[in-house]
Amino acid sequence: MKTTIKIFLTLQLIFCFASCSDFLDTTPTSVTPETYFNNKEEIKSFLTSVYAPMMAESFYGGSYAMSVAAEDLGYYARTAATGSVISGSTSISDGGLQAIWRILYDGINRANMMLENIDRAIPSAADSVVREQYRSEARFLRAFYYFTLIENFGDVPFRTNTPTDINSLSLARTNKEQIYDFIISEMIASEPYLLTASQVNPGHVTKSALQGILARVYLFRAGEGYRDAAAAPGVNAQTYFAEAKKWALKVKDSGLHGLVSPYNQIFIDLAADKYNSTGVKESIWEVEEAGNRSTTILAAGRLGNTLGFGGPDLSAASGSPYANATGLANPGMSYNYVYCTLKLFDMYESEKDTVRGNWNITHFAYTTTGSAATLKITGRKYYYNKKPASMSTFTFPYTDANGFIYTYGSATDTLNTSRCIAKYRREYEQVLPKNKNYTPINFPLLRYSDVLLMIAEADNEINADPTALAYECLDAVRNRAKITPLTGSGLTKDQFREVIKKERGMELCYEGTRRFDLIRWGDYVKAMTDLSTLLETSPRWPNGVKYAANYFKISPAYLYLPIPAYELSVNKLILFNNPGW
Repeated sequence: MKTTIKIFLTLQLIFCFASCSDFLDTTPTSVTPETYFNNKEEIKSFLTSVYAPMMAESFYGGSYAMSVAAEDLGYYARTAATGSVISGSTSISDGGLQAIWRILYDGINRANMMLENIDRAIPSAADSVVREQYRSEARFLRAFYYFTLIENFGDVPFRTNTPTDINSLSLARTNKEQIYDFIISEMIASEPYLLTASQVNPGHVTKSALQGILARVYLFRAGEGYRDAAAAPGVNAQTYFAEAKKWALKVKDSGLHGLVSPYNQIFIDLAADKYNSTGVKESIWEVEEAGNRSTTILAAGRLGNTLGFGGPDLSAASGSPYANATGLANPGMSYNYVYCTLKLFDMYESEKDTVRGNWNITHFAYTTTGSAATLKITGRKYYYNKKPASMSTFTFPYTDANGFIYTYGSATDTLNTSRCIAKYRREYEQVLPKNKNYTPINFPLLRYSDVLLMIAEADNEINADPTALAYECLDAVRNRAKITPLTGSGLTKDQFREVIKKERGMELCYEGTRRFDLIRWGDYVKAMTDLSTLLETSPRWPNGVKYAANYFKISPAYLYLPIPAYELSVNKLILFNNPGW
């Protein structure tokens, strides 16, 4: 037992040294729980390691953010995409699925180990407040990791302690309903001991973060019946909707949060390593990334590079003299992996929503001159009819004070309906020099606008017709986007539900919620297959990207992702995979 745990803990600590700048000063050569967990400082350091999987490249620091983009608002802009969730061709051998499975259980095991040792490390009654805070953060994170597993895989192996010997490493799958009960009870028990959003930055779990995520848990659980029967929400759906509303209202009623204006400031802050720079606390929980991988601290992720608005490579590695430039002079390199679908484009066009539409999907391209080390940004070319309001009085071509030239595309510009996503913009990074592939951009796990839309949705589901509260929360989000408020429109319950579905897409696209929203609404397979037909047949969808229609031809098997082959090979107590895999 001791040898197994010793190796496991040493690996965990080494991982933290690679990821967390504030953990410890020296790498251990021999560590066991019996010798490590001695005081509250060591518990605090180890708590950092419980957070660390969130930023891993296999989770929100990279590939997972791409995997959850496998929904109806974005497509993978590569013709040779195979063996991945985002291209509708995953399998039990998908390396990305294996990586996320392993990193989630890594986080769970770290939490288990910390929780088993925290009372011994912090025995003093005088330290009880900080002890319960640390304990509650670890309990919440463990519950969140299990919720992520359920969202993706359904029934999974469930463990709340560290393995005692090699034979206990295999574990059968536990019914997800039992795990849901555990997740909810752990979150509820943890809430009183967490700090508030006024006490700590959104990189930490706060009361508001827990309350908002718990509302998300209840909403997803309410729709589980659609996954299992594809016919109706879960039998306790009304109870779960009521609980979702209650917990989301706790965030609203705290008075600590609001909506930032303008909308794009949220994402500028994420790129610029700032927390709610205007003072309005819209960002409630973020996955923290940092640096540019120029030191031994490897905490930078891929957001903005794989899932981002593309710019050319002007990094130091390219030999460019602009590696240390910020802003338009060096907008940061991106592979342009994900483009918007015609469906999202039409959502924004139908609402005349340029505030969010022109930020979340690009309305211009960077123009350049030269090549390799002589490559230089010369300005921006805006797509037809997409000149920003701030430049409405300027005659194009326009040259600004810095010499950048702004031009206009033609009326036949086909990129108008197939455009790169632009939510995460490296142009606003402040860490220099900019790395070609890694960024300090934080991932937005929970924002206040999401909480407002959860309140509106849950309230609508438990009442016969939309209430004043539902309209208030919905219109707060719509007013910030400068589109028509709906209070007084007389929508039916069903109509309001459809509005919420569309609003969540426009507001929260590419923030990791859409795929799971579609699943809990019972819409996932139909939305994907309908989109495939639209993209194949629409004359407004460019012929050059019609290959993407194949990525949406999924079967009901995709309501659950497959248990990875690696886990099946080592865990002999998992006797079957999810349906269709």
